[in-house]
Amino acid sequence: MPARLIVYPPEAAAISRWIPAGSRLRIGRDPACELRIDHPSVSRQHAELTHGADGWRLLDSGSKNGSHVDGIQVAQAVLERSEAWLRFGDVLCEFSLHDEAEAQAWQERERERRALSQAWTRRLEVGAAPPAEAAMAGDFDDAAAAADLPGDILRGVVELAGCSRGFLLLAQGEDFLVQASLSLEHEDLNARAFSGSVGAVQRSLRERQPVVVNWIDDDPWLAQRSSVVTGGLQSLVCLPLLHAGRVLGAVYADRRGAGEAISQFDMELLAAFADSAALWLLAQRAFEALQPPAAPLRWTRVLGAQATSS
Repeated sequence: MPARLIVYPPEAAAISRWIPAGSRLRIGRDPACELRIDHPSVSRQHAELTHGADGWRLLDSGSKNGSHVDGIQVAQAVLERSEAWLRFGDVLCEFSLHDEAEAQAWQERERERRALSQAWTRRLEVGAAPPAEAAMAGDFDDAAAAADLPGDILRGVVELAGCSRGFLLLAQGEDFLVQASLSLEHEDLNARAFSGSVGAVQRSLRERQPVVVNWIDDDPWLAQRSSVVTGGLQSLVCLPLLHAGRVLGAVYADRRGAGEAISQFDMELLAAFADSAALWLLAQRAFEALQPPAAPLRWTRVLGAQATSS
């Protein structure tokens, strides 16, 4: 019976691996391991999962910080239950058994998600075209919908990340404008309950790198913020929009409640989509030419509201 292991490294995308029946998976920081976990608490050769006549077995490889099954440190253990929580050093992992049909269904889901990413990228291409050409492309019910390039970028990120709300920033001079939002009003962005997420956006813009958190309760730089706990956030992702070293903006999305982990596979799709979004923003000169909303919400105003409400 094949198994699935989902690794949740702190402050990084989840790593998902399907392990065929009868195989072995070495786990550690060493690049030679089939599953490499780049975290200081994980040894170079930390542990391995093997499948034999007695089912799946976890073997610790003499690691410094130990291997755990459902909170109990083990040198070796047979994984008899269909689901278990493993921990290597400080890195939590979800282990589960599946039949062949479930494994194939998951692989089909990944193909569908790749096709969805391609469809959203195509939608950006049409959205960046002049309205008349967009209408001729036949991808939208009306040409006006095709002109909402920021909205399409935001909706694409929210759907691909499995989130429920978000917003898109575009740079204007020394500031950023909230150019599109989904299930968030200006009042929501100004409210103290949003302050934890503001930190994720600031970090993504400052470091020019994606920020992804799957378990906010376990994340040291977010879990201690009362605003995050009050808001009930579970996962978030923020992608900078970059081109040739220039910061065009950022896309933020989050969700409350349970959902599928944002994995490395998802982040690859999201990063490629963000790259396409930046190119189409430039191609349409939307970066300079998009008309701001009637009452544009400036990022400095959001930050100011957070400071005064803390």
